[in-house]
Amino acid sequence: MALCGLATAALVACAGAAEDDGSGGAGSTGASTTTATTGTGTDTTSTTTATTGTGTDTTSTTTATTGSGTDTTSTTTATTGSGGGAPQTIEMIDDMEDDNNGILAEGNRVGYWYTFNDGTEGAEQMPPPDPEGTGEEPFTMTALEPVRGASTMAARSWGSGFETWGAAFGFDLNSPEGTKIAYDASAYTGVTFWAKIGPGSATSAQVMISDRSTVPEGGVCSDQCDNWQKQITLTEAWQQFTIPFADLKQGGWGDPAATDQIDTTKLYSISFQFGTVPEFDLYIDDIGFYN
Repeated sequence: MALCGLATAALVACAGAAEDDGSGGAGSTGASTTTATTGTGTDTTSTTTATTGTGTDTTSTTTATTGSGTDTTSTTTATTGSGGGAPQTIEMIDDMEDDNNGILAEGNRVGYWYTFNDGTEGAEQMPPPDPEGTGEEPFTMTALEPVRGASTMAARSWGSGFETWGAAFGFDLNSPEGTKIAYDASAYTGVTFWAKIGPGSATSAQVMISDRSTVPEGGVCSDQCDNWQKQITLTEAWQQFTIPFADLKQGGWGDPAATDQIDTTKLYSISFQFGTVPEFDLYIDDIGFYN
């Protein structure tokens, strides 16, 4: 059952970027792990860790197969940014397993998933936005079929027809009672999550993270808030993305930030945005901060 907290989205129509806002009640705690299962017979599991050099992305694939008997194959891909590597420790922001619209109520975080878009007439986004924050249509999670290891739920948004800047979905890190408050994430290196797209979806999306320079509440920008972002390329297979904060850049269309890099002491929201594409269908699972 979805948790019907408040949710709002302040939209900025611009070339490939948007400013967002959302709020609501408290989420609940949970944890999630990923496992590969095998059939009967001699079992063999192979694990691969992806590391990168500076300025490049590396993709690694690992397959687990069984011996004689029923075979099960699991494929995962880890993608990192420059200077990154497989996360050593992860503090989960949301694993979606509680099947509500709140992120996990841990680490002094209070936030809610929500959708937002450019308002193109006739376009469609699901779950639908709740720009007035009424809580009547809270963001709903999607049951995974098939499941991803031990993970049975994911955050998902899909739609088509947006023509100005596109559509997005995400959450605030700290928005109790509908008030957006800065969150200190300076103890972490970046964010990590699993993602895939559905059939027919566009394959390129932007991971957007806002700080004090890229939300009106921070006092640096007003209506030209240009979020910190990283482009990712998606497939219909699950991939784990590991994005260092140091890799994030502004889009270059709006107000310049007060700092050369994102100010991790004052983060506000994390979202995933598609531009003006014919169709999009994105699944996000097990999102967290990492070191």
